[in-house]
Amino acid sequence: MKSKRFEPIHEIAANSATALARAMAEAERRVVELERQMDQLRNYRDEYARNSARSGGAIDAVSLQNYRAFLDRLGEALRQHAQNLGAARADYEARRSQWSAKRIEAESLSRAIERFRVEERGAADRREQRDGDEAAMRLALVGRGHAESY
Repeated sequence: MKSKRFEPIHEIAANSATALARAMAEAERRVVELERQMDQLRNYRDEYARNSARSGGAIDAVSLQNYRAFLDRLGEALRQHAQNLGAARADYEARRSQWSAKRIEAESLSRAIERFRVEERGAADRREQRDGDEAAMRLALVGRGHAESY
């Protein structure tokens, strides 16, 4: 039976799709976490810049240099974090694409197996009908042969 031969293949594809779905969900959680961290880092930088601007007053050269150096480090941290976020998003998209392809494969196999089962049931029904017709014909012939001997 074709349906029985394809069931293990479908099982493998379905299990693979499930594993890929878990990996995709983990990649999505990573993206969400990195986005949250990115927002926090931006807010911290913006708040630091606002608080420093509000303090007004005279700033000596060393304080100004420290302020600019710290903002530069925050800017570099933001750039690095943006790169990590971009890589995480790319990883998520790759995993989503893999999962989607595997899910489509598993669904196609499932539909093929169902089609094979329908064909197999139809063939079994036709065999059963044919066997019943043959048995009825034999009974009729035996009955007629019996009736002719009287």
